[in-house]
Amino acid sequence: MMNACLRWSMLGAPLLLSLGCSDPVPPPAQGALNMSISQAADPPPGMACPDSGTTYRVAATDSKTKMIAPPDMGTPGESVISGEAGSSISCSVTGSNGNFKFSGSLHGITPEGYSASVVFSNGQIGADFTGSADVSISTSRLAAQTYVNSVPCSIKVLPPPNTSSVPPQIKGGSMWAEFSCPQLSYPPSGLCQIGSTSVVVFENCSGS
Repeated sequence: MMNACLRWSMLGAPLLLSLGCSDPVPPPAQGALNMSISQAADPPPGMACPDSGTTYRVAATDSKTKMIAPPDMGTPGESVISGEAGSSISCSVTGSNGNFKFSGSLHGITPEGYSASVVFSNGQIGADFTGSADVSISTSRLAAQTYVNSVPCSIKVLPPPNTSSVPPQIKGGSMWAEFSCPQLSYPPSGLCQIGSTSVVVFENCSGS
């Protein structure tokens, strides 16, 4: 795997060559997730988030450490290809010049054996590389129920670490971003939130 700066500065480069006169076959979507769940700031009296303190990590295995390498705010980690290791990924990232739209879904299994699904819809990123999206999650520790945001979730596109010349990493077909949802809603609402250290990577999306 290339280092983070090279890998992400080359987003959108062709990955497959055309075969004869036929159209090239697009590579499957891939991605990675590092999502922390905690109790909402003001839960209903006497109630608590049933999944507070759990972090869901979905990623491919690093060839050197032989451990999964989830993304964080300093590295995009190792993306897992849709269909491998129990994962299912689809995504779209479109736009340019500070006006992007995105959507995506990622389902996978963590090293602890938990399942986690996260779906982004109505995602928008502005010229300052921040924006918002609607987010819904479903995890095995949340009894497989779907929790959705009741207030807008924040999105912040991340740059490679220790660089000044490479911009935050989003372009048609790919993105690497921090996200947080201060309140997730499922009756009763207001129990759980997605922490601000949560990170998602989407690659080989439509829109490239």
